[in-house]
Amino acid sequence: MAVGVRRRFGSAVALAGVDLRVEGGEIVGLVGPNGSGKTTLLHAVAGLARVDAGTIDVVGHSAGSLAARAAAVLVPDEPAGLDELTVEEQIELVHALWHADGEARARAEALLSAFGLASRRRQRVGTLSRGLRRQASAVAALSVAPPLVLVDEATATLDPEAVVVLGEALAALAGRGCAVLLASQDLHFAESACSRLLLLERGSVVDHGSPQALRDRHAAASLEAAFLSAVGDAGLRERVRGELAAL
Repeated sequence: MAVGVRRRFGSAVALAGVDLRVEGGEIVGLVGPNGSGKTTLLHAVAGLARVDAGTIDVVGHSAGSLAARAAAVLVPDEPAGLDELTVEEQIELVHALWHADGEARARAEALLSAFGLASRRRQRVGTLSRGLRRQASAVAALSVAPPLVLVDEATATLDPEAVVVLGEALAALAGRGCAVLLASQDLHFAESACSRLLLLERGSVVDHGSPQALRDRHAAASLEAAFLSAVGDAGLRERVRGELAAL
C-alpha cells in the first residue's frame, strides 16, 4: 500500500519514510501521540493530501486517482460540511457518490439501529452533538463497505456504547474481506480491535506487530508500557509522578 512515504510541512516532518501494507480481512491500527503523522498518512492514502516522496496504492491504483478514491472511504475525525442535510440524506449522498447498491442500504439500516440513530434519521446533522455527528458519518461511510476502510481517531467523541458498536462494525467489515486502517490514541480499543499495530513517533514507525508481539518484545505487561518503551520513554509515569509530588 505505502512505500517510503515522506511528507513535510515547512520544517516539520510529518512522515519520514513510512512503509505500510494492509491486507483484506485485516484491521491495522496506527498508534502515536499528537503530531506523529497518523492523520497525515490516512489523508494521503485517501487521496486528500499529497506526499513529497514514496508511493501509495489502493487495490492497485495510485492514491488520489478516481479508481483509488472509489475503492476507499474515510470516517474523519471531524465530520464537516453536511450540516444542512439530515442523517438519511447524508447516507444517500455518500451512497450516490460511491455508486452503492441495495446491500449498502441494508447495511446502513443495520448500522443506524446499532448506533441508536434510527429515530434520528430525519434530524439535521448540524443539530446533533459531536459524538452523534461522528456516528452518522460512520454509518454513511461504513455501509459502503469498499475494499479499504479508513477511520481517523477511531473512538474520539464516542460514548462507550458507540465504541463497542464501532469495534463490532469494523470486525464485521474485515470479516467480509475489507481492509481496515484506523488511527487511535485509545490503546485499549487499538489492542482489542486490531490484528496489527504500527507505533508512530515523529513521522516514523518505531515498532510494529500484533499487540501480543509488541508486549513480548518490550517485556511489557500492557500495550501502554510497550508503546512507551518503543518511543524511548519507559519511565514516563514514574518521572511525572515525581514531578507532580508537590500537588
